Amino acid sequence: MNTGIPAKPPAPDMYTQRRWEHSALRRRLLIGDWVQDLERTLSQHIPSDRRAAWGVSDLSSNIFKSSVDALSALYNDQPAIGLPAGSPDASVLLGTNGLLDKSGLWPLMQNVQSMCLGMREMFIRVDVNSAGDGLLFRPITPDMIFARAPAGDPLKPDVIHEYRLRHDQYGDQKWTADIFDLRDLNNPIFRIAEINADGSMGADVTTSYLDNNLSGAAYPYRKKDNTPVMPYSLYHASMTGHLFSPYDLSEAVYGSLTSACLYTFAVHVLRDCSHPQRYVAGLQPAGAGIYDTDSSSRRQAIATDPASILVFQIDQDIAGVGQPMIGQFNAGANPTEVFDAVVTYERRVSQILGIDPSDVQKMSGDPRSGYAIAISRSGKRDAQRRYAPVFRYGDLETIKLAAIISNTYLNTDLPESGYTIEYQAIPLSIDEQKAQREDLINKLQTGLITPVDAVKDLHVNMSDTEAVEYLREIRRQRAEFQF
Repeated sequence: MNTGIPAKPPAPDMYTQRRWEHSALRRRLLIGDWVQDLERTLSQHIPSDRRAAWGVSDLSSNIFKSSVDALSALYNDQPAIGLPAGSPDASVLLGTNGLLDKSGLWPLMQNVQSMCLGMREMFIRVDVNSAGDGLLFRPITPDMIFARAPAGDPLKPDVIHEYRLRHDQYGDQKWTADIFDLRDLNNPIFRIAEINADGSMGADVTTSYLDNNLSGAAYPYRKKDNTPVMPYSLYHASMTGHLFSPYDLSEAVYGSLTSACLYTFAVHVLRDCSHPQRYVAGLQPAGAGIYDTDSSSRRQAIATDPASILVFQIDQDIAGVGQPMIGQFNAGANPTEVFDAVVTYERRVSQILGIDPSDVQKMSGDPRSGYAIAISRSGKRDAQRRYAPVFRYGDLETIKLAAIISNTYLNTDLPESGYTIEYQAIPLSIDEQKAQREDLINKLQTGLITPVDAVKDLHVNMSDTEAVEYLREIRRQRAEFQF
């Protein structure tokens, strides 16, 4: 058995290959596996003979990931899902301890949103779980997907190849593709193929991993009316009219890598200030020194630390010729100024992703504290409003797929359309509530709004009629209780 993981085969075409490579870079930044990417970026910024002097790569700041994580607030609380009045009961899917809750879909979506904002697209494959008693939602990054969509509907792929590592009958890992093709709805295709090392399609191995051939009449993913569907929902960070927008906001990707390079340099500057370069002229350190391997050099070095006591003796080569000297060079840069410059650059990068520059701030007033992304509640609410429409599109597709697959495999009779979803707004902070009250009182006193308008501002979902009744009840209770 071969325990090594084979290299991922190339994509079917150059456009997809280039998309995969860039998407994979984004994925590595988002999951923390980017040290090699930083090293490559460092090699582009500084010559190799200077790289060692900079020391270890600094991975402490990843403004790309920090920013998309801060913006991913849509699923902080579980959204409310419903059906129009008079629709069939869907509590087995939507209710407390229903299929969606038991699958862990909404906690999963917190990570899906972050990955989608970073990679610009994400897929979720919906299927029945291995136990056969629930649903499985499996996120898939776009660098594992080859897809095509018809010209008339560019947001809905009719061909999807999902690249997956599988173990063959000998226990070896091999690259395969789950191939879905719905271009001909009368003959839908679902098969599994091996992928050759050159990226070409290899043997059909469907029956090696599944019980039966699942193409044509045996195609398993169908609506009640027998129309075949893709078992994938597609999420976009923004609606561009294209199936993929892999290079959107790429400035922030490369800017984040440059920012990490600058932090590496800043640490190098700090190290230089802590251990300044010293020199000796006309003296020899007593004891063993560390000499250059180059015999033509006269440079000598000796390892020191604050606990060391250095003893020098007159260099006989210059005895009586000149005055011996011991000194040190000034630091090449001020660490505080360098770190502040890096933070300014970082703010620029985060702004590309939609973070207000004021939200990149010190974690405290202590100058020793670092910097962090700290988005206010109002900023998070703005992010929720910005992303709700595009993620609603994906979520509704996911819910409909969940209903379709549940009807097929779990003996349910759920409606396959008509679902709605509303996201829970982040509540106002105490300071925000105070500011809102003061603003409303000022507007009421100056006659800029009516009492009904004020009540509706405090209770967002309240109608005019409900607001009037609310005010009447307040007046009644004030009269009754004399306050």
